[in-house]
Amino acid sequence: MLRRHWPRLSSLLMLLCSPSALAQWDSEPPAPPPAESTSAVAQEDLPLDGESEVHSQVASFAITKLRDSPAVVTSMTAEEIRNSGARDLMDVLLQIPGFFFGVDTQGAVGPGFRGLWGYEGKVLLVVDGKELNEQLYSTMQLGNELPIELIERIEVVRGPGSVIYGGNAELAVINVITRGVQGSTDLMASGTYGQLSKVNGRRSLTLSGRKVFESAPGLSVFASASMGQGQRSDGEFRDFFGNTAEMGGNTRLNPTTVQAGVGYKDLQLSVLYQRYRTSAIIAFDEVLQTPSASDFESFHAELSNRFRPNERLEIIPRFNLTIAEPFRDADRGSEFYYEKQVMRIRGRTMARWAALDYLQLTGGVDIASDQGKLKGPANLGLQTPFGDEGTQSVSYLNVAGFVEAFSENPIATVVAGARYENHSDFGSSFVPRLVLLRGFGPFSAKALFSRAFRAPGIENISLGADVRPERTTVYELEGTLRFGEGHALSANAFDVGVSDPIIYSYDAVANEEVYRNLGRLGSRGIELDYHIKGSWGRAALSYSFYAPSGRNDVEDYQVPGHSNAFTGMPTHKASLSGSVKVTPWLSVSPTAVLVGRRFAVDVPDDRGNSPVEELPTQLLLNLFVRAENVGTQGLEIGAGVYNILGTNFRIAQPYNGGHAPMPVFSREFLVKLTYLFDPGMMEP
Repeated sequence: MLRRHWPRLSSLLMLLCSPSALAQWDSEPPAPPPAESTSAVAQEDLPLDGESEVHSQVASFAITKLRDSPAVVTSMTAEEIRNSGARDLMDVLLQIPGFFFGVDTQGAVGPGFRGLWGYEGKVLLVVDGKELNEQLYSTMQLGNELPIELIERIEVVRGPGSVIYGGNAELAVINVITRGVQGSTDLMASGTYGQLSKVNGRRSLTLSGRKVFESAPGLSVFASASMGQGQRSDGEFRDFFGNTAEMGGNTRLNPTTVQAGVGYKDLQLSVLYQRYRTSAIIAFDEVLQTPSASDFESFHAELSNRFRPNERLEIIPRFNLTIAEPFRDADRGSEFYYEKQVMRIRGRTMARWAALDYLQLTGGVDIASDQGKLKGPANLGLQTPFGDEGTQSVSYLNVAGFVEAFSENPIATVVAGARYENHSDFGSSFVPRLVLLRGFGPFSAKALFSRAFRAPGIENISLGADVRPERTTVYELEGTLRFGEGHALSANAFDVGVSDPIIYSYDAVANEEVYRNLGRLGSRGIELDYHIKGSWGRAALSYSFYAPSGRNDVEDYQVPGHSNAFTGMPTHKASLSGSVKVTPWLSVSPTAVLVGRRFAVDVPDDRGNSPVEELPTQLLLNLFVRAENVGTQGLEIGAGVYNILGTNFRIAQPYNGGHAPMPVFSREFLVKLTYLFDPGMMEP
C-alpha cells in the first residue's frame, strides 16, 4: 500500500538522509520509560523553551521529547493555561492552529479541524488515558465541559492518530492530563463566577487532593470533585424561518466531574465520572417553544500495570470499563425522548523492546467489546430500535493488533508503524504510518505519511445502510527553526484526503436520521506557529489556512458559489496570545483571535436552490489578569473580560442541514479564586 505513495515521499527521504550527521547520542541502550501515561513536569523545572525536557507518548508508542514527537504536536502547560484565563477546552483550542467549531442538532457544539467537520468520530478526546468520545455516535461535546483548574497539561496531535488510538482519531487527538497520582501531597480548592450581560455566565466549585505516603514508598492516592453551571450564550438566536429566541437561561451547560485513584508503584487504578447536563432552544433547524434537555453521563475506569522482565523489555497491560448514556432525554412525553446505554469493555497489552541501542520495537493487541441497549420503549420520540428488525440490544467485538519501529540514528530518525483492526459488523481496516525526522543544527524537519480511518459508531451502524469505515490519507511536512532558548518558529503544510466519508442527514418529513458513505472530501493548507518565552513572560502567534483540495464532491459540505470554502469553517484563522509578568506575582494576559468569514447554508428550497448566509471576519479579544500568592502562599486571584468588543460571534453548521448560525462566546466578566496548599512549599 505504501509503495503507491512513495514517489511523493522519495525526494523528502533524499533530503533527510543527507551525509551530515546528528550529534552523537548516549552509547547506553535506551532505558524503558518510567510509565505509559504522561506525567506533567513542574513548571519551575522547565527551561525557557518550555518543552526541551518534557517527554510525551501522545504521538508514538515510544516516549520521546515533545519536540521530537513523530507528529505535528502543540502543547500547553498548566501555567500557560492558567495565565491565559482559558475557561474550557474551547478557549484552549481556539488558540491552536487548525481548530474551529461548528453547531450541530439540538445546540451541540463540536470541533472542526483543517476545514473538515470532526464532531462525529474524527477528533478523539483522551483524558488521563481514557477515551471520552461516546460510543453511540462517537461525538465529543465542547463548552464548559471539563474543570480547567484540574488540567496539568494539554497535548494536541494536529494530524491522524489511528495507528496509535484506532478508529476515532482520524484527523486529530486532544490529550488532556489532569492532576492525578503524579506529584506531591497537596490540596487545591477553586471557585469561579462569570457574568454575561443578561444572565449568569458560569459558576463552579472544584476540590482536589493528593496524598503520597512516605511510610509506604510508591503508594499514593488522589481524588477530585467539580460542580458547575453555565450558559452557552446570552445572545439571540434566529432560525432560517425568521423565528427568534433568547439563549440566555435556555442553553445550560452544567458539568459534574468526579475523579479518584490509587497507585502503588507501577500498579494504578483510576476512575472518572462525568455528568454533563445541557439544554437547547434549537432543535434540528428551528426554534423550540421550550428548551430541550440532553444529558451526557459516563463512568470510566482503568487498571494498568507494568512488568519488566529485563532492562530492555517492558510489558504494559491495561483494562478499561466505560458505561455511558449520551444524548439522554428521559422525558417520555418529549418529542426528543432518547434513552440508550452503551458499555465498552476493553483490554490492551503492549510490549516495548529496546532491541538495539538505536532501535525500539513495540507491538500489542487491543480487544474491545461494545454493547448497546434500550433503557426505554422504542419508536417513541427519537428512540429507535437497533437496526430494521426492532432489536432492543446489540453487541460488537473489535480486535486489533499494532506494531511500531522507532529508530533514532545519526542519519535520520525513522518511525514506521501500522494497525490492523477487525470489527464483527463492518470488517477490517489497515492503516500504516511512516515518519522521517532530521535535525540540522537549530533547524529540524519532519516528513509524515499516514493512513487513518473513522470507525462507525453503534448508531451509525443502526441508522445506516451497510455503513463502512471512511478512509483518510494525510501527507505532512513540518519545519522548525529555533533562534535560541525560548524562541521558535514552526511551519507545516498538509494534504488530507477522505474517501467514502460517513455522511449524516435528517429527513424532517419522515423524522429519520440517516448515515451513508458518500463521495470524497479533502483539504490542504499551511499552519504557522511562533513562540517566544523569557523571564518577562511568553507570547505565541499562530496562523492557519485551509481550503478544499479539489476532491470535495459531497454536496452537503459545499457552499454554492464559493468552491474555495467549506460550509461553516473559516479559510483563515490567526491568534495572538501572551502573558506579561508586570511583577513577579502579577501577570497580564491578552488574547486576540481573528476568524475569517464563514458560510452557513440552508437546505434547498422548492427550486433546488440553497440560500447562503455569509458570516463576516470577526475579532475576539480577551484580557485576563492573574495575581499569585496574594496575602499568603498559594492563594491566587484571577479576573478577566472575554469578548471585550462585544462581537456578535456565531458559529454555523458545517454541513447543509438547515441549522442557522448560533451565538457563542458572548461578552463575559469572570473572577476566579484558587488556593493550593502544598506542605512541601511551606518547609523552610
